[in-house]
Amino acid sequence: MNLTTVSRWLRGFDASGELKAEYRLPDVWTLERLRELFNAVDEDPMFESFPVGPLQAKELAGDIEKDLTSSELEFFLEADAEE
Repeated sequence: MNLTTVSRWLRGFDASGELKAEYRLPDVWTLERLRELFNAVDEDPMFESFPVGPLQAKELAGDIEKDLTSSELEFFLEADAEE
């Protein structure tokens, strides 16, 4: 039996929509913790792409040790399925 797990990524895109940065979110960012940070309802599996605002960028940046406040990139929290 194959189990599918989900990895969460912070992806930064430039104005043309091209991917310019990609950082895997550490496992300390559980689904429950992400729901709270992004104000998602408890039933939301957070599989969609979520824009990262200034509050989220500040909270997430410390754990990945990267600056997410670039004026040149727009960051999103995204989920990928892994087998």
